[in-house]
Amino acid sequence: MGIESGKVGFLDKMRLTDTLKVLHLVGDREDAGGVLSVLRNLQSVTQANEVQHCVWVKDGYRETRSPSLDYRYSKSVVAESTNHLKLFAQAIPAYRELRSLIQKEPFDILHAHSRGTLLVAILAARRMHRPVVFTNHNYARRCGLYRWAAKQPHMHTVVLTPNMAKHYGLDEAMPRLKIISACFSQSLLETPLMESTRRRKHDPLRLIGVGNVIGWKKWDLLAKALNLMTPEERARIQCDIWGPTPDLPEAHRFDKSLRELIQVSGLTQQIQLKGPTQDVQSKLRQADWFVIPSTNEPCSVALMEALAVGMPALVSRSGGNVDLVQEGCGLHFKPDDAASLAEQLKAILGGTFVPKNPSDIRNSVDSRSASLVFRQYRSLYQNLNRDLT
Repeated sequence: MGIESGKVGFLDKMRLTDTLKVLHLVGDREDAGGVLSVLRNLQSVTQANEVQHCVWVKDGYRETRSPSLDYRYSKSVVAESTNHLKLFAQAIPAYRELRSLIQKEPFDILHAHSRGTLLVAILAARRMHRPVVFTNHNYARRCGLYRWAAKQPHMHTVVLTPNMAKHYGLDEAMPRLKIISACFSQSLLETPLMESTRRRKHDPLRLIGVGNVIGWKKWDLLAKALNLMTPEERARIQCDIWGPTPDLPEAHRFDKSLRELIQVSGLTQQIQLKGPTQDVQSKLRQADWFVIPSTNEPCSVALMEALAVGMPALVSRSGGNVDLVQEGCGLHFKPDDAASLAEQLKAILGGTFVPKNPSDIRNSVDSRSASLVFRQYRSLYQNLNRDLT
């Protein structure tokens, strides 16, 4: 099973070792968390003789978080783009770069994580005739490509939650489909729990949101919800939003419009954009509730981190939130509905909703810790590697 006819075969360069070498195809130009946070969490619980995680990113990649990952670079790869033609156009030259890399440095497993690298992975599966893993970290509006990819020979699809499988119309019983969650840092389970969040009727409410300042995160929905509340209710709410504004035109436009909305609405004391942080845990402990207003949030690492320290969460009833925030561990509001979000905020302020105790909230996500998620990926990698050999 060679790479292509007349080319050096992958198996000819197979390393005689029990350590699996995995190349994670990401393609990012900057370190914005998300997939890279998951890979760091997995790396932190991986023994050196089990798996070597390598990450394929764009030339000029800027790392702003720690610890560092083991990078390989591509001139052509594109992780994500709203321009579908751009994604398709980059696939062939990026695949050629990938093929050249593998000829020089063999890998046991190719594992794609973004829409752009999915196309590269499909080419690798079809032309190299070898198993390739694709973990879908997004809720796409157009699902056809992902359903088609899941049925291709040698392609193994991972979705993050049962609701994501439902969104894409994928049967959980499909032989090459796995449901494996994103994960949070194992160390969080060893930290003290939050204090009980039982509230008195007139207590202030400290909210925290964590995530990129970009349109699909819908931080503006929070401002719109506060605008529907009375001045007395608004005065009792403080929300700090921690996260960078990605270096993208659409993100800069959204950042500007969000700040204008907060200013015009007189909410500068209620909603504050704090910028990026390397210490989410300490920020969580300064708040009472976690909030994430986006629709179809796939499987938020920050949300899992909040639940892991025992903090209840206010989220839209969509995407991975449906699977992550269990009954009693928080509240759901109708997606894209500022009035519904406002009503749930009033329920918290008034004390009409009492969340479970922090230990029960932590227990609701313990299966999504890095060590347990890594075990699932390690089993998948080992099975595919056996098939390859």
